[in-house]
Amino acid sequence: MKDNREFLSSTRLTEFAVQLAKLPVIAFLCLFAGCSLGPYRYGTEQTSLLPKESPLSPPVLVGGPVAAMDELEQIVNAPRDAFARWRNTAESTKQDALIAAMAYLEDNDLHDVIVEVHHHDPAEQWKRLEANPDIHPLWKYTDGAARIGTYAMFPPRVYRFDSYNPYTKTLSINSNNPAAAIYEAAKAKQHSMVSWPGAYAAMRYVPLAPVGQQIAVSQDAMAYVQQNADPTIEQAMVSHTFSNITGTALLGSSALTPQLNEIPLVSAPASQAIGIATGNIAGRLANPRSFDRVARNPQPDFNPKSGVSQPSGPIYR
Repeated sequence: MKDNREFLSSTRLTEFAVQLAKLPVIAFLCLFAGCSLGPYRYGTEQTSLLPKESPLSPPVLVGGPVAAMDELEQIVNAPRDAFARWRNTAESTKQDALIAAMAYLEDNDLHDVIVEVHHHDPAEQWKRLEANPDIHPLWKYTDGAARIGTYAMFPPRVYRFDSYNPYTKTLSINSNNPAAAIYEAAKAKQHSMVSWPGAYAAMRYVPLAPVGQQIAVSQDAMAYVQQNADPTIEQAMVSHTFSNITGTALLGSSALTPQLNEIPLVSAPASQAIGIATGNIAGRLANPRSFDRVARNPQPDFNPKSGVSQPSGPIYR
């Protein structure tokens, strides 16, 4: 019995090492081969190659104005907004990000995920935590409670970052970035495919373990946008995935520093800065190949089946 346990333990360590070893391979593919990941697997079944047909859609909660929180949001994001005005470039909207995330969730039959847009309600989050039957109480009232505490102290809508909480099955969309919204939605799919979602989520405290998790999410998100998104989202996805993986690898390289990316003022600023820089460089290098592929297969702005024009800006379908 002891030998079997040791064998399983060594097997898991080997699988994790293989996941880490994939990082440079993914980087090479994204930079020099256009990151072609083959046919996308929809849903949580490995045999599914087509989008799921479901009559249900994920519930969406849209937050209203909160004077104090909105004022703080403007102050926190003033430098970012000033830089965006200085660049004078067309940006996506929060509606674009919502449409992108909803399309991903519906295609993958993830209708049990609750989507929040510019919404903040810690009390409701706690109710969802207690009502989640898939999470063991050990993880609910330790890491799950810690995540809700972080959510309450550092409201995502103030910092305009997207996040997914596996303990409450809640996808929070607060940015105008469709690539970031799809990436967080892909986390919902990844957590739905594991047997022990609570233990899997708590692995963020294990040094370098989040890197293996983010590699799996990045592979899924990149394969999805290749088949469904326009080149702008694909380029943004390359940048976003590299930023997350690089920043997490640097932040988690020390046994004393767990994965704390959900806390914007506590996570290492240098690690995030290096990750963002790496992601932007990767996105720029991959950009020509992305546009070449879409130029060969252009997507019309008008859907002849429905007779409805597609949303303007970098959105798909």
